[in-house]
Amino acid sequence: MPSRVLTGLFGHETNTFSRLSTTIVEFSDYLLAYGDEIPNAVKGTVIEPNGVEEVAEFYNWELVRSVVAWATPSGRVTRDAWNSCVGHVLRTAEEGGTLDGVLFNLHGAMATDDHDDAEGVFLEELRRIIGPDIPVAITLDLHANVTDKMAQHANIISAYRTYPHVDQIDTVKRAAAILDRAMVGKIKPISHIARRAMLTGLDSGRTTSKTPMTEILSQADQQEAADPNVLLISVQAGFCPADLDQAGPSVVVCGNGRNERYQAIAETFMDFAWETRHFDSNVYLSVDATMARLKELGPSNGPIVIADCSDNPGSGAYGDSTFLLASMLQSNLDNAAFATIFDPKAASQLQKERINARVTLEIGGKTDPKYGPPLRVTGRIVSHTDGSYLARGPRWGGTTQQLGPTAVLRVDGIDIVVASRRLQCTELETFYHTGIDPREKKVLAVKSLHHFRAAYAPIASHILICDSGGLATKDLTKLPYENLRRPIYPLDIP
Repeated sequence: MPSRVLTGLFGHETNTFSRLSTTIVEFSDYLLAYGDEIPNAVKGTVIEPNGVEEVAEFYNWELVRSVVAWATPSGRVTRDAWNSCVGHVLRTAEEGGTLDGVLFNLHGAMATDDHDDAEGVFLEELRRIIGPDIPVAITLDLHANVTDKMAQHANIISAYRTYPHVDQIDTVKRAAAILDRAMVGKIKPISHIARRAMLTGLDSGRTTSKTPMTEILSQADQQEAADPNVLLISVQAGFCPADLDQAGPSVVVCGNGRNERYQAIAETFMDFAWETRHFDSNVYLSVDATMARLKELGPSNGPIVIADCSDNPGSGAYGDSTFLLASMLQSNLDNAAFATIFDPKAASQLQKERINARVTLEIGGKTDPKYGPPLRVTGRIVSHTDGSYLARGPRWGGTTQQLGPTAVLRVDGIDIVVASRRLQCTELETFYHTGIDPREKKVLAVKSLHHFRAAYAPIASHILICDSGGLATKDLTKLPYENLRRPIYPLDIP
């Protein structure tokens, strides 16, 4: 008889300081499917649920599919969205017949209107239904804030090992290999978690150069290879803009049974994270410093990419800060492009005008003007799109991204992509679908921190990281934490 495995995806990275709620509409705008709809919804993609379909075929599992739901990072997930998605999973677990295991895809940094530790609560509620003995495997984003409750209720925790995240399916395969053995009683996986008084560390998990994260992952590989009872070591860099007591880096050792030596291994790995906590491979430039550096670089062989990390929707920022764009316009840049400015009102107004029409309007700065007020500009409309395109990059390849009604407004020498929905700019297709060839631009500005590198680093002559002062600023002292354990690095401890 094939093993019967409950599966699904409920993922959101919640910036608890954002004023934008995440409703079921935000999930339906990105990815939302139920039950038998799931295989077609994820077919051909590089995301985790497609990996689940692959491993189920490999191990001859029978999948009990619940829901796949993902939304762009923003503020807390609303009660209605939680009830819709988690409620469906729990009903599926109750009504789906006998289960042998669970393989569920989470993010690991979700907060809701009612729960700071949403994934811990979800796993706790699932356990009430399936009981304590069924093995539960979860996959997580590398930026998960793994809590004690999550580790208590998940036997197997498998986080991404790349940032930019390009190993979603491999992450599923690591978890599935252990789950398959556990379901037939060959092993008894137990999670052992360790953390320190740190909110940041491990170079935020970056793996595009030699960093503490690449070193600790190498150590994990060696430990797993040397000891067959160390089933999996999962390293999480944590997610900073989360007002959660247990936010920050963590290590989970999945051991064969409960044993103090597995906990000791986790503690040793976290000692390394603590010792290397000051390492940061990025140089963060102010807006003025970014423009000065751009002038120093001069003409280059390939576009100079400016990443506005502090207004990155991928960290829950609003995506409508105007500080960087205003400075780019004041610098009289030529042959540049900017993606994106989130502004549904301006996008709608631009959609109503004909192509090549000259218009004057305010763009951006409408969510919270303290992160960059609306910018009054005059320009020519270059293109209109419905904002829908197939992503082809290594981060979201195979998925359809939705910017909503979108227009390109050319203001002096800058093509500005004005969108109706918030989306981190990780794909070249964000530009291509509007008629902009990013390879032909001298300067490209993208709202992203690091994920953009997967698609943009191969075409860039230089990369500049700009902290323009948005909601996702690297200056964590500007965030009003109330629930975070204190003292903690870097807020209180040097």
